[in-house]
Amino acid sequence: MNRFAIALPCALLGAALALAQPAAPDLKGKTLAATFDELQPGIEKADKAAQQRWQDICNAAAAPGNEKVRAEACTLMAGKLDPKTPAPTRLWMLTQLERIGREESVAALTPVIDDKDDVVREAAVRALANNPSPKATAPLTAALKAASGQHKIGLLNALGHRADATAVAAVGAELGSADEATAVAASRALGRIPGADALAALNTTKAKAKGAVRKAVADALLAHADRLRKTDAVAASKVYAGLNSPDEPKPVRLAALRGIIQTDGDKAGATVLKILSGDDAGAKAVAVGQIESLTAGALKTLAGSLDKLTAPNQVAVVTAIAAKGDRTQAGVALSAAKSADAGVKRAGVLALGRLGDATAVEFLLDAMSGKDATAGDAAESLASLPADGVNEKLIAVLKSEKVPARTVALIGILERRKATAAVSELLTAAGSSDATVRRAAFAGLKALATPAAVPDMLSALLKTPKGNDRDQAELAIVAVSAQSAPEKRAEPVLAAISKDAKLAPDLLPLLGRLGGPAALKVVREAVAGKDAALSAAGIVGLCNWPDGTANNDLLALAEKGAADEKLKAVQALIRINAVLIDRTPEERLATLGVLKKAMALATRDEERRALLDGIGFVRHIETLNFVLPYLDQPPLAQSACRAVVELAHSKMLREPNKAAFVQPLDRVIALCKDKGLVDRAKQYKEGR
Repeated sequence: MNRFAIALPCALLGAALALAQPAAPDLKGKTLAATFDELQPGIEKADKAAQQRWQDICNAAAAPGNEKVRAEACTLMAGKLDPKTPAPTRLWMLTQLERIGREESVAALTPVIDDKDDVVREAAVRALANNPSPKATAPLTAALKAASGQHKIGLLNALGHRADATAVAAVGAELGSADEATAVAASRALGRIPGADALAALNTTKAKAKGAVRKAVADALLAHADRLRKTDAVAASKVYAGLNSPDEPKPVRLAALRGIIQTDGDKAGATVLKILSGDDAGAKAVAVGQIESLTAGALKTLAGSLDKLTAPNQVAVVTAIAAKGDRTQAGVALSAAKSADAGVKRAGVLALGRLGDATAVEFLLDAMSGKDATAGDAAESLASLPADGVNEKLIAVLKSEKVPARTVALIGILERRKATAAVSELLTAAGSSDATVRRAAFAGLKALATPAAVPDMLSALLKTPKGNDRDQAELAIVAVSAQSAPEKRAEPVLAAISKDAKLAPDLLPLLGRLGGPAALKVVREAVAGKDAALSAAGIVGLCNWPDGTANNDLLALAEKGAADEKLKAVQALIRINAVLIDRTPEERLATLGVLKKAMALATRDEERRALLDGIGFVRHIETLNFVLPYLDQPPLAQSACRAVVELAHSKMLREPNKAAFVQPLDRVIALCKDKGLVDRAKQYKEGR
């Protein structure tokens, strides 16, 4: 056998084992004790380098697998906790022991919790509180008897933090302390210690406690109940019941009430009903807030007696049931939706949108067609109904619907539901004789159709009168066609024209919106042809062009066309070129050249202002030079200011040309009437 075949797997195994080993502290060839002795003087002098070096060693030692090094490091530090070590150093060592100390530190920490220095003593208590060894509890409990004041409170807090049941007797003995702060701390500590003994001690004290202690005991009992709720609902319910008393502070009582509802299981429905039938606003708020967490049985009880509640409470319950999203309660929503009370009816209609299924469609459609305030809510619910079969039901209704207003509403709902299966019916509706239906259908197709539907959309387009409706229909086709590759977008229109040349005057404006080399060829031929109608349609298509590939054609039209054609051509050049898009420096310069020519051909200040408003997006230093003279022309100065600021916005342009921007920005600050632009100009001048 090849020895390398054996060596390679062994090497890989060795590497894997090495990776699995925790990183040991880097002692640079020395022992841990020697390293500690070397760093000790620096640590005592608060030398940051020495302290950081030892802290790094402690961090590495605390990693799993370095237990022997960690224990040794803790033992070394524990040896420096006696009063001979300066207090600041002891505090620093105690902080490290708080993080990484274990059983080996307990004995050394024990005497320090009675230290004369208050700060050192508190640090030692914290170190024991956070020590994971069970042996760390005993020193803290032993120190309780002799301690007083803040020291005793600190010990109680530490024992609460440890949550060790062996401390219950010692902590419980402090519940009857004459010092209120101590008794409060003991109560809180017992609240954090789980188990029957701590609970019993708190219950015993509760009957005789007063004031702040009584409140602390109640809070501690709530903490026990909240823990028990996860493991023993019956026991938790008993604790909650004891706290749901008029004698308790309102926050405690309401918290207990919440717990009772959460632990009552199927009985909680009756509990909530009883609360909602009462007069306690706080309790009602708690009950309504818990409806979402009720069991199915509890919810059934609550829903079955809904009519026994006042209208505002019915609204609250129906709304909460809807938020829970349990569709088995759709009947509750439907019943509420038929209520004579407007508020309950509205809540029911909205709840149907969360809980209903296809069977609710007819009801909601009728509600949507009504004249009351729930019509809009019914439409909302129809749009959000989550169940299967809803789209199919709506499409079937749309197919047979004769009322234009309802048809429009149905189309809007199907669009919001993203019901692509409705495209066929929308195509039919797009050919409707009713303008509102046509507009809604094309809007729906714009959102739902795929390029496969474009030929049928063209047929509907040809039935649409020219004007705004035709424009919107064309834009819908453009949006759907945009799902195809750019070179394929015009194919359905070109195919239709090829099949029937008579359609060209109607389709050339749309062809221009779609663009592409083949479309441009057809449009150019139409513009240059002798057929006046065809030429006019071609010019419209040219002015609709989506990109810069028709710039030269538009420039020629702007120069030689009729007055209205010149205006439209200049407007098209501005629309196409004065926009923020990614361009190479060469492309920016070429675009600037086009816009310069457009400016020269513009005959109205309106177009000149529009060009200046957008030319700032053509980010080239020559653009700045072109804009500057217009700062001196009052009709155009404000638009020129906007262009300068927009150019300065680009750091890639501004930073290499700082000197060139100083004077233009000063001019903007002096001339501009738009405070926002002035503020931006100041920022850019400062280099921000």
